[in-house]
Amino acid sequence: MRVKEEIREILEQMSFWNHLQESEKDSLIQSSRIMEYHAGEGVYSGGTQCLGMMAVLDGILRTYLLSDEGKEVTIYRLRKGDVCVLAASCMLSAITFDVEMEAQTDTRILLVPVWLLSKLQEENVYVENFIYKEAAKRFSDVIEALQQMMFLSLTQRIASFLLDESAKQNTSSIFMTHEEIAKIIGSAREAVSRILKQMAKNGYISLNRGEIKIEEKAKLYQLL
Repeated sequence: MRVKEEIREILEQMSFWNHLQESEKDSLIQSSRIMEYHAGEGVYSGGTQCLGMMAVLDGILRTYLLSDEGKEVTIYRLRKGDVCVLAASCMLSAITFDVEMEAQTDTRILLVPVWLLSKLQEENVYVENFIYKEAAKRFSDVIEALQQMMFLSLTQRIASFLLDESAKQNTSSIFMTHEEIAKIIGSAREAVSRILKQMAKNGYISLNRGEIKIEEKAKLYQLL
């Protein structure tokens, strides 16, 4: 019973909730599930699945594109409070590409199944508006990621990532490996390590095992 209460509390925060009929609310509560994933575990594969709408309750989900050669390009990451509808791409005709999702950290999500989401979208304009607004947010994230890859140097991309991560976590220390950062910004670990070492040599950051600490935030901003 406590799980259903938690699900209801989460759904009540959705902008469409007050525009649903009681039967629709009950269907959402009964059909939605809370899922847990360990760090590194696959959550969604666009080529083989159509899950539904995900709302992140704890942790970080990494969403990326995967080439036929196995190269990964991270397009955005989802944190607590974020919603993603791209895992319901089969019901969104405008989405013509497949994304992959993995848990970057231990993660909990609320999953609204695609069959119910599709039914509500057809019957309720508020649900439809919510879905397309959330899809537009994610498309904006995709465009921003592509712009960074196309127009910023690798040094600028690393500086931008460190500053963004520091702001989101509200700390000057970022606990990530060079390999993890390389995956997120779409580069090679060796190249990322080389630039991080140069930044450390210049005094902008300091490097410890599994930790990058920003020492001169203003200097990183100057790189941008």
